[in-house]
Amino acid sequence: MKQIDFSQLAQVCGGNSQSPAANPPTLAALRLTTRKPTTHHLRDGELVLYQRPTSSVWQVRYRLYDRHWRCRSTGHYRLEWAKRAAGEIYDRARFREEEGLPQQTKRFDAIARLCITSLEREIEQGIRRETNRDYVRAMNNYLIPYFGRYQLLNITSEMVRQYEQWRNEKMGKVPISSTLATHASAYSKVLEFAIEQGWLSDKTAIPRLNRRGKKGVARPGFSREELVKLLEFLAAWSLGGERKNHRDTRLLLRDYVEILLATGMRSGRESMNMLWRHVQWYVDAKTNVRYLRIWVSGKTGGRWLIAKHGAAVVFERLAIRQGIGSDLDTAIAADSEAYVFSLSSGQKPVSMHTAFEKLLADSGMRVDPMSGKNRSLYSLRHSYATMSLMDGQMDMHTLARQMGTSVGMLEQHYSKITATMAAERLA
Repeated sequence: MKQIDFSQLAQVCGGNSQSPAANPPTLAALRLTTRKPTTHHLRDGELVLYQRPTSSVWQVRYRLYDRHWRCRSTGHYRLEWAKRAAGEIYDRARFREEEGLPQQTKRFDAIARLCITSLEREIEQGIRRETNRDYVRAMNNYLIPYFGRYQLLNITSEMVRQYEQWRNEKMGKVPISSTLATHASAYSKVLEFAIEQGWLSDKTAIPRLNRRGKKGVARPGFSREELVKLLEFLAAWSLGGERKNHRDTRLLLRDYVEILLATGMRSGRESMNMLWRHVQWYVDAKTNVRYLRIWVSGKTGGRWLIAKHGAAVVFERLAIRQGIGSDLDTAIAADSEAYVFSLSSGQKPVSMHTAFEKLLADSGMRVDPMSGKNRSLYSLRHSYATMSLMDGQMDMHTLARQMGTSVGMLEQHYSKITATMAAERLA
């Protein structure tokens, strides 16, 4: 094996070493002595080819009308090929700039996951929790699995049509309009997020999802006579129960049912997360009448609603049983962080649905005789809306604000009773 002459290498690299052991040259130093120029200027300096110290692949940086530098890899080691690739990259960038198209694009799944992160931050802040959760589910279960590997600009109308067919097969049914609206809104959220981040131009036409589907069927409610019967049965039924937790749950269910009927609020998170500090008195300055005002946060965000006067008795019953106050006034003044709907232990039940189903079964009112469908806690909200409109004392706009929904949704489900509401004028 031929011996290396370190003295000659030292002279080449600019060293002063007199012996092989003194300051031997590094491999990087040897490369620097033989390396060719690593920077080339093209297109009057607007296009620069260069190599990084750790790579032999040619990179390109270029400037457009905004004068900002952008960097890309040519993917080539040979200079002549890299020059041609750099020119093509630059020409495409100039074309996209002239057409108002974004310079950078991302796959649908990458954008959707970043959008989900943004929605989850809103959920943590209490912003449209239920609606945003629906969007996240639609993205994770349907949009990302189908569109995930595609660039936004590559999504076509035919692809959207095939997606809708795939989604229907996955669901095993034709979705109702509200489900389609949720999916279409989730899809639009992804596109809007891409526009905000500069990955999609607002001038680019991207096919949208269809919002028209099978019309939803109104859930069964209770007639006035049935509600009178149910509440009378509930008053006695709430005093029963084999065990202490059963008795506590029955007592709480009576209060829960009566307050849902007096407010029209949603069962579940919207009502179960209500705290005592959310309950206030509101006095009308003109009439000096006092109203019970409640703050709830649900599917469409937070809102104030007004409870019917009879709800004050129910809240007072709850306050005394929970030890919040000796009456409703002292309970409201306490501004407590305790949950309104809680057991004697102070614990909030996970759900009241099972107890309500037991009540319906025991009272013989589980099935709606008109539709043949099973009733649920939502039937109380449906009954509140129906009776509020039938009484003629509340218009749809006011009712929509009270219930935290849209006028369009109310018209979709309750337009059939419009003629009955105007019976006196129509007869």
